Amino acid sequence: MTNAPTAEELGFVELFSALPRESLEELARAAEVRSYGPAQFVFKEGDDGESLHVVRSGLIRIVRTESNTTLQTLGPGKAFGELAVLDPAPRSASAVAIDPSETLELHRAELERVLDKDPQTTRKILGTMARSLTMAREHVVHDNKILDQKVQERTAELRETQLEVIRRLGLAAEFRDDDTGLHITRMSRFCAKLAEAAGLSEADCKLLLEAAPMHDIGKIGIPDRILLKPGKLEDEEFDIMKTHTTIGSELLSGSSSRVMQMAQIIALNHHEKWNGRGYPRGLAGEDIPYVARICSICDVFDALCSERPYKKPWDPPDALRLIEEQAGNDFDPHLARVFIEISDMIVRMFQHPEEFAEASTGASQEARELSPYGHDSSEGAP
Repeated sequence: MTNAPTAEELGFVELFSALPRESLEELARAAEVRSYGPAQFVFKEGDDGESLHVVRSGLIRIVRTESNTTLQTLGPGKAFGELAVLDPAPRSASAVAIDPSETLELHRAELERVLDKDPQTTRKILGTMARSLTMAREHVVHDNKILDQKVQERTAELRETQLEVIRRLGLAAEFRDDDTGLHITRMSRFCAKLAEAAGLSEADCKLLLEAAPMHDIGKIGIPDRILLKPGKLEDEEFDIMKTHTTIGSELLSGSSSRVMQMAQIIALNHHEKWNGRGYPRGLAGEDIPYVARICSICDVFDALCSERPYKKPWDPPDALRLIEEQAGNDFDPHLARVFIEISDMIVRMFQHPEEFAEASTGASQEARELSPYGHDSSEGAP
């Protein structure tokens, strides 16, 4: 049989420690013993507030049910539901047993009768309640800070995982015609550097660095007999090669990620030309997305300077000369001019990539005897 409450038991509770013995005995006689199993509610958020409880055994969790936010976890000797003493408004939180638990329930009417007899003691009890509520708020703030930190850490982990997938997919496409995979690394760094010099924000430059590696992901869908052909492509072969832009766009479409959204734009549009003679849509001038215009210049420069099964590498000055000549034709004239202005840095990045190892990864481009740009250039068709 459950032991009856005693004045001594209530006297150990901080909330009632200021009460005289007579008052404690009166409360002990009025207290009702309540038992709860694990996960059983003592009261629920929104219930009428007509009593407070003192934990006798077990553990009680005070929780906001809608957000499942724990405000406090209380053990033996702790009081909860104190506001019911002062305000009969509905409960602002729920109380639920964690373990098999027992409480002493003290109804507001009994407490008011006891407190009305001793105003000085009442003030002390109110001070204790105020400290308890302050500590509860501090507990919530502390827990929210920890939760925010965990959310930020988890978000960073998920973002890094996403970027790793992007890099690996870009490399998967690139390794089919460049066994080093360095093209996507260099090209994406060139893009970020050109974007910075052209005045894009630091956030947009970083986003471009992360998205550019996916520009040629659609080459995964191009047969090796075309992608690795050492000679000039036939018309039909070149038509198939051009589909790597739309294949890449389809692979990357539908994502809520800003990186993937930018990568999809680049994959679809990086072979469009300023004069409207590019593919797949024949866009011209400023109708071509800005990030695709940046990638077009950087992609061509690195492709020209890289060795492929079907071409020898160009010297960087020759590649820069071609970009300068094609400004306003193949390339955005302003971006081409900015690229030439920072060409010393670009050439150094190409020749000494280890000095710029803070960057990302990107995908490929080709041929000289076929055209200046290679199999996926519109000039590469017979």
